[in-house]
Amino acid sequence: MEPRGTRKGYCRHYQRCSCLLAFCWVFLWLVTASCSWASEVVLVASSFPKALLSTYKKAFDAQSPDYRVEFVNFPATNAVAYLRDRVPGSRIDVFWASSPDTFHALRRHGLLQSLAGLSNPDIPEKIGALAIDDPALFFRGQALFGYGIMWNRPYFAARGLEVPASWADLARPAYFGHVVMPSASRSSTTHLIVEAILQGLGWEEGWALILQIAGNCATITSRTFDAPDSITRGRFGLGPVVDFLALSGKYTGFPVDFTYIWPGAVTPASIGLVEGARNPQGGKAFIAFTLSEAGQRLLLRPEISRLPVLPAVYASNQRPADYPNLPVMLRESPPRYDSGLSSARYKMVGALFDQLITFRHRKLVSISQSLHELAALLQERPNPQAARLLERARATVFRVPIAEDDELLTQRLLKTREQIAAIAQREAAWARQIDRDHALAQTWLAEARALLMDSSR
Repeated sequence: MEPRGTRKGYCRHYQRCSCLLAFCWVFLWLVTASCSWASEVVLVASSFPKALLSTYKKAFDAQSPDYRVEFVNFPATNAVAYLRDRVPGSRIDVFWASSPDTFHALRRHGLLQSLAGLSNPDIPEKIGALAIDDPALFFRGQALFGYGIMWNRPYFAARGLEVPASWADLARPAYFGHVVMPSASRSSTTHLIVEAILQGLGWEEGWALILQIAGNCATITSRTFDAPDSITRGRFGLGPVVDFLALSGKYTGFPVDFTYIWPGAVTPASIGLVEGARNPQGGKAFIAFTLSEAGQRLLLRPEISRLPVLPAVYASNQRPADYPNLPVMLRESPPRYDSGLSSARYKMVGALFDQLITFRHRKLVSISQSLHELAALLQERPNPQAARLLERARATVFRVPIAEDDELLTQRLLKTREQIAAIAQREAAWARQIDRDHALAQTWLAEARALLMDSSR
């Protein structure tokens, strides 16, 4: 008779051995394949949607006799670690993403090659006040994108909701429980929305609004695409998104719409050649294709719906009549956005977002609901003492636990690991402060509710 657990242990051991053997076969296959592919395959790392990548693959492979492209999909937030962990000469060839913060970080760590001499002369250096390329030419702008609010039309019609016209509208009681937003620490595009609000309204006022919007959110998603997907399916009604995720849904026939909101940011989606690439010549060929007129026209495809950096493409009859024309928008209302500031405090803003919102979202939603309910009661039963308690609670729960002039935000020369360590030391203090603020706010809201109940008797 076998001792208890022997067979299970044997099975687990067998499974591990089988997995290891399978891994070895895959590894040997990749090594063998790489020997034959090295001269022709172009490896591109990107977090872009599958529809975009497959369209570019088909078009590039068809026009290129010497190369074919393959894509490696991973979040832009992991790009530096992903590339540094690989030996030069074995790295992917091209990095292609929407996050300007990531490209600044890659350049800072010496992970990009210069693209001087590789360009499309018909793409201007600037559109409005916006520079398209990196000044040192380590990456080039391949498309433009901006931010705003996406909503589901049938969802709005069924609930009698009005179309929002500002970021502040997302904090209104009418939208409570209808909003969805990704976490800024896990979504580079949401980080840019957060930064646009912080830079447009100021540090304290900006965080107060972001917290109020988050308090109205039904959920905080972990992936960028989950928010627009949920809105498209009608699970939630609206949310802040990057334009192309909303426009691709709209122009492929889904009942959604989108509007740009200011303060906002308009930035280039960039493309760069990786230092230590396996196939740098193939990488350059792919980059040149994305900047060519043929590559720029692909951006107008309904399933892609991005905004070209080649102005001539906007005159194309392939463009829907109501398709956004960002070059015109940039001339009329140029954004005030400091990408250097955003990049310098990227880790800090992400850590604050998690402590204030992601890790305490249920509590924040509960307090926000109480604030909305008591504000409505005060309209029916005015009570100065209850009103003061309500405002005190609001100011306390919607405040950020660190000043904008704090050394962690102003010391831009800290290395990444030093910055992460410094933030980690502070996070416990932030957590304690936020928990105290929530407890105080709940106490004051309970007192205000009691006063209003007493006044109704």
